[in-house]
Amino acid sequence: MSEFPHSTVITVPFGEPRLTRIACESLQVDRELSGDKVVRTIRVDDANLVVSFTAQSLRVLRVSINGFMDSLILVTRTLEAFA
Repeated sequence: MSEFPHSTVITVPFGEPRLTRIACESLQVDRELSGDKVVRTIRVDDANLVVSFTAQSLRVLRVSINGFMDSLILVTRTLEAFA
């Protein structure tokens, strides 16, 4: 059995590749608090932000996604205000 059996991928459309890159660079600096229990990768695919999560348990996966979504909301609101 895999060490990280639970996974999901979230794709967030930003509409513009430039805004997607800014969001990616802003979100990549925040490391996972439970780095030994979850792995998060963020990449840009044209105007889409693609975020992959793999985790040891569903609970850890959910907590990681919730924390990421909080950060994503902040970055998105900031981009809307200044971009």
